[in-house]
Amino acid sequence: MTQPSSQAPWRKDAETFFKALDGYDQVNGLYTKAVLKVSFCELYAYANNQQHEATPALKKALSSDLRTRRDLNLLLRKHAIAFMERAAAASSGDIEKREGDGFNLTLKPSKANPDQIYLIIEAFEREEIPTLLFIESDEVGVLRLKIDDYYDGEAQILLSSQDDVVKALRNHASEVILR
Repeated sequence: MTQPSSQAPWRKDAETFFKALDGYDQVNGLYTKAVLKVSFCELYAYANNQQHEATPALKKALSSDLRTRRDLNLLLRKHAIAFMERAAAASSGDIEKREGDGFNLTLKPSKANPDQIYLIIEAFEREEIPTLLFIESDEVGVLRLKIDDYYDGEAQILLSSQDDVVKALRNHASEVILR
């Protein structure tokens, strides 16, 4: 039988380490912060149902909880129509066009109003009809845009130039998934 004193050195270190982490959590208020919980049903509906409106809890979780974003990303990639990766790190300036998996996304300024941007989604050699566009960005989390009026391989969506979707699409570090 080993003596308690022979286990004391590593136990003392573990106890000291635990107390330090516990103190850190208390000082930073981590015990009082609620863990963001979103049901799988809601996450699934958000990923697949164009008519589903996200609850405030889901919106907050997607902007600040990496686990929720990872789970959504897995759902989206499993049944994605098209995936457009981040642009090359050497890209400078804003991106106005993205291409991938048989689709083009183009941001085109409106001639009538400079504060408006057309998002043009075009398919080439693809028959699938996307109904949702997801953009994942480290800055804003996950954004979702409904695609209505997709006809004959093309959709045009009018957006404000200040819209988070436009900013995220222009960001070279964003990823885009069409569903």
